[in-house]
Amino acid sequence: MTSQPNPFAPHWLIRDIVISAHKSAVGPGGLLFIGDSIVEGFYWNRIGPLPVLNAGFSGIWTEALEPRVPLLLNSAEPSIAVLLVGTNDAKKDCTESALDDVAVHFERIVGHFGDARVPVVVLTPPPIEPARRLTGFYSPDAVASLSRRILQIAEGRAAGIVDLQKAFADETGAAREGMTTDGIHLSAQAYRLLRDMLETTITTITKERGHDGSSQNT
Repeated sequence: MTSQPNPFAPHWLIRDIVISAHKSAVGPGGLLFIGDSIVEGFYWNRIGPLPVLNAGFSGIWTEALEPRVPLLLNSAEPSIAVLLVGTNDAKKDCTESALDDVAVHFERIVGHFGDARVPVVVLTPPPIEPARRLTGFYSPDAVASLSRRILQIAEGRAAGIVDLQKAFADETGAAREGMTTDGIHLSAQAYRLLRDMLETTITTITKERGHDGSSQNT
């Protein structure tokens, strides 16, 4: 929501500078990984055959990310993108009406990838791990509800979908023990699982689209 305070603005400015510097190293045709702090914490610089431009912004919510997406697509010129945002929209006491508004902005973001003709892999926000330092600031029900909306938006529009809400959950729907460091942010174990899922998905997509360094599919 536009009315919420933004203590992350100075950090986002630094991230803009870092991302701009990394664009020249990655070059056109790489993979743009865009989203919130979970993206920012992703520490691999290659997925499948593609170098990764990490455009994660700690603390960012969906509405705040939306105007950055077309700018990043235009300047980075990726061949494929991965999107993960929404956790910071699902804070404690979040309402279904507020989530409806978030879904509108998420759908616009997905539309930006379509307008740029860049295939996007959509990730759902991961589930919340109980009884950790940040658990009480977020609503597990809201995260699950927003994830369902994201899956509906991405269906038929995204090149791939990775449902972290399902992949990292136990039988109750909460994050499995050890999946996070504080209830929200992913542990090293969870990041390795995420990397493996993305590796499989991105490799399949790039081969189908002829971006794997081999000859084009016929």
